[in-house]
Amino acid sequence: MIDDIRYLIVFAKIVESGSISGGADALGLTTATASTHLSKLEKNLGSALLYRNTRKLSLTHDGAKLLETANSMLELYEKGFIEFKQRAISTTNKLNISIPAVFLNSDFTHHLADFIKEYSDVCLNISYSDTRKDIIADSIDVAFRIGELPDSSLKSRHLFVLPRQVVASKRFLRNYEPVSHPKDLEKMPWIGLTMRQSIREFKHKNGEVALIKYTPTVNVDNVEAAYTLAKQQVGLTAPPLYLCREDIKREEMQEVLPEWSLEPLKVYAIWPPNISTSSIAYTLINKLYNAFESHQLDC
Repeated sequence: MIDDIRYLIVFAKIVESGSISGGADALGLTTATASTHLSKLEKNLGSALLYRNTRKLSLTHDGAKLLETANSMLELYEKGFIEFKQRAISTTNKLNISIPAVFLNSDFTHHLADFIKEYSDVCLNISYSDTRKDIIADSIDVAFRIGELPDSSLKSRHLFVLPRQVVASKRFLRNYEPVSHPKDLEKMPWIGLTMRQSIREFKHKNGEVALIKYTPTVNVDNVEAAYTLAKQQVGLTAPPLYLCREDIKREEMQEVLPEWSLEPLKVYAIWPPNISTSSIAYTLINKLYNAFESHQLDC
């Protein structure tokens, strides 16, 4: 049945254009495909619809009777297609995006603001949350994620890395013996993140690797919240360096085991696989990628 509808549209377009090749061009088909569709329609109906030779076409009696139905199908197809494209154009510049809340006061939001100002006709719905949303279920066009990605059908692009360091309030550290190895941190209070495992892998400047597991005394779902609690002497945390750099300079916060480093976290853009490469979503991804690439910033 569906094939017959396709064949009727091809038949109507051939008659309208006056040739098989003309009908094929109008529908974006090859002449051979259009001719095959016409032949299949005639076979399915058990009747000739067009008399044709290399120079012209003429409707048979049955073809003339069927043409009205075929034209109705063609009109519905063209009307529906044009209306859909018009609606699509009107919504092309609408984007739903999801961004980790930790980027709210970072260069990421600065670059995003530059995009918004450059593309002022784009309507953005932005979710700032460290809780990962379901891209498909929540109709997200582009999401930005921190950390390794699970295998999925979603597409992704690496944007930049996010250096981090274990830090704590100086006043908090005075309550504990000096630490000399990551293993010493396992018994200390930590502020955990609900979206990340309570595991940290450290690497020493000499190449030694140490893996620790700890039990947080408090868990939060927001990186900035974890850091704010750390500033209030609640425990250890491992925020992005940009978040704590100024506090370290002011000696309000202190790096713990500065000779040991944590692997920087990778930041990705991810999106559904069927988004067009000419879409505004792709434009946003490319603008952010180029902004970080040119500035060589860490966040």
